[in-house]
Amino acid sequence: MTESLTAQQIDAITQLTAEQRYDDLITRVIEGNEIWSLCSDEGWAVITDDGIEYLPVWPVPELAAAWATGGYSDCQPKSIPLQNWLEKWLPGMIEDGLQITVCPDIEGEGVVISAQELQEDFQRRQ
Repeated sequence: MTESLTAQQIDAITQLTAEQRYDDLITRVIEGNEIWSLCSDEGWAVITDDGIEYLPVWPVPELAAAWATGGYSDCQPKSIPLQNWLEKWLPGMIEDGLQITVCPDIEGEGVVISAQELQEDFQRRQ
């Protein structure tokens, strides 16, 4: 279970580069045993850009909630257990060709990666 972060800890994460936030996500997700995305009554939030679909993910709910503005203001952070993420979500996204944007900031900047690459990074770090 992920521990709540202080405002100072959240601010420190938001000051990291996209690559540093990616590394932070891997570490925190393994330690907390869950990953976070956004969900509404209509389903999971998916970003579409130039015909490519991306699932945004974060290591903690506070960062996901901060991103839930504009067209995503009806979304709430929702956790996905790590085991479920690794065994069901990533293989399904690989099959569907869904990309992942890791820990996007308020401006939308984050590491964009294939589900296959993210799966391999989790396997290397566990």
